[in-house]
Amino acid sequence: MQRLKKTKVDLLIEVLSDGEWHWGDELAVKVGWRFGDPVDKARAKGYPIITERVGLQHRYRLLKA
Repeated sequence: MQRLKKTKVDLLIEVLSDGEWHWGDELAVKVGWRFGDPVDKARAKGYPIITERVGLQHRYRLLKA
């Protein structure tokens, strides 16, 4: 049986699924350095991802339904 490779959107949702805040540095390691596009694609699919700026850094959170 063939396993499908996880997309960056899948990795992003997997990390954010706990509903807690995650810093951009963490997402860069777990999703990939250029994680902005997966964030946009996940939002386009209907995932309620919010972004908050703290100083010069950003943190991300997936709202639980």
